[in-house]
Amino acid sequence: MIHAGKTAASAVLAALFLTLSGCSDLTPPEQTWPLAAKGHYDAALSDNGSLAIVASINHGGSLWQLPQHERVFNWNHKADTFSLLDHVAISGDGRFGATAEQSKLTLWDATSGKYLNFWALPANIRSLDISADGQFLLAGLDNSTAVLISTAQGKGVRTFTADDQVSSVALSADNTMAMGGTRIGSVYLWNTEDGEVRGQWSHDNQIRSMAIAPDNRFAFSGAQAGSGVVVDLTSGQIAMNIDINRGGEIAAATYTAASFSQSQNLLVTGSSTGKLKLWDLSAKKEIADWEATKRDAWKPSGVSIQDIAFVGGNKLRAVASNGLAYEFAR
Repeated sequence: MIHAGKTAASAVLAALFLTLSGCSDLTPPEQTWPLAAKGHYDAALSDNGSLAIVASINHGGSLWQLPQHERVFNWNHKADTFSLLDHVAISGDGRFGATAEQSKLTLWDATSGKYLNFWALPANIRSLDISADGQFLLAGLDNSTAVLISTAQGKGVRTFTADDQVSSVALSADNTMAMGGTRIGSVYLWNTEDGEVRGQWSHDNQIRSMAIAPDNRFAFSGAQAGSGVVVDLTSGQIAMNIDINRGGEIAAATYTAASFSQSQNLLVTGSSTGKLKLWDLSAKKEIADWEATKRDAWKPSGVSIQDIAFVGGNKLRAVASNGLAYEFAR
């Protein structure tokens, strides 16, 4: 089993100075769009960044089109009521959306906006993903299982067992692998056909983010308070150790989002401090970084990145907990 433990933290005085001064030499966004008045409980982007689904703190679920900044649909679990949604997901092709409220899970048609199906799961949902083609939903539950649902069949087709609450999940682009991370730091890679464990590794803290490369070569997992690894799924070895504290982040910063590029060996990560980093997996190094701006620079409001997408023309789009969507130039 691979173990991705903590490494030495960066200098506390340097981090404190940067925090107090408010200064940053990171590249700011080119464009910013407000998607919620107060912020998001969760948010997700389609693979090309053209659609964003958000779980607003005050106004329930909604689907947005970017860069037009147009609200396309409002999605709530009861008519004339704003649902307090915990998690949302959107298929990579942008055809389907999913919203979760405690143990309730709803599938939506992102073209017509219509409700498609509903499931009451056996425990509360702690994480959610939908496959690139919308054929499967993967829900991580607080009863130490992850449930794979076939959207075509309208039912669960596989239940994966973990060692604690499943706090993060991801599906591979070809639907052959399901990935789950737990509250105590374990990471599982399951075969969706037979449910067997294909790989396993661990961190020292709760798993907060994960992703699988489109060609299934690499997987990323990031844990609360710093550790992050890229695992080579062919060899089963760590390809890159990208502990967040090595990059000058403040203490206890966490990778909260990650995405692999479709055609290049690139990984982009987003953190609980609003920073984005681009990693070259071939060269095994960071090659660019950016910072999401706050709603109000003079208020102590945080910016936690919730999802990131590679956009044609060397751009990135991201959505954050403060209710904003961003576009960055590469």
